[in-house]
Amino acid sequence: APRGVPQIEVVFDIDANGIVHVSAKDKGTGKEQQIVIQSGGGLSKDEIENMIKKAEEYAASDKKKRELIELVNQGESIVHDTETKMEEFKSQLPAEECEKLKKEIADLRTLLANKDTAEPEEVRKATSQLQQSSLKLFEMAYKKMSAERESNASGSSSSEQTNSEEKKEGKN
Repeated sequence: APRGVPQIEVVFDIDANGIVHVSAKDKGTGKEQQIVIQSGGGLSKDEIENMIKKAEEYAASDKKKRELIELVNQGESIVHDTETKMEEFKSQLPAEECEKLKKEIADLRTLLANKDTAEPEEVRKATSQLQQSSLKLFEMAYKKMSAERESNASGSSSSEQTNSEEKKEGKN
């Protein structure tokens, strides 16, 4: 160390009980000091047992709350996906079926808005119902789209054949 700056050796020792022993020694003067730091705010066995009992009591309600939160998130995701797909395929979807689906979405949204009082089973049932209804509706849309593609493909191939036959006849 530079001249005039004291050299101090400091030792920190923590034992298994969480007690900290600190000692410092000035190398220049040989003066040494020690201090012991221990926790005075530890919990008693009764307090620990009480905390464990409370944790066990609330475990069931915490599990129910977690399940409800997961179901609400799933429901919100399905509502968003369904609305997005409805907008994307609105030209292929029957208006009457769209209205039914919109009503189911509104019902589920109402249930999700009242998530503090909703039961997990109600949310699960409404989410499942919306999912099934939307799957049926979009299945109809996909079938309609594939039928349109097939008719367009067969229509365009027959018109190509007609054009090629006309060209052959024109050459003769």
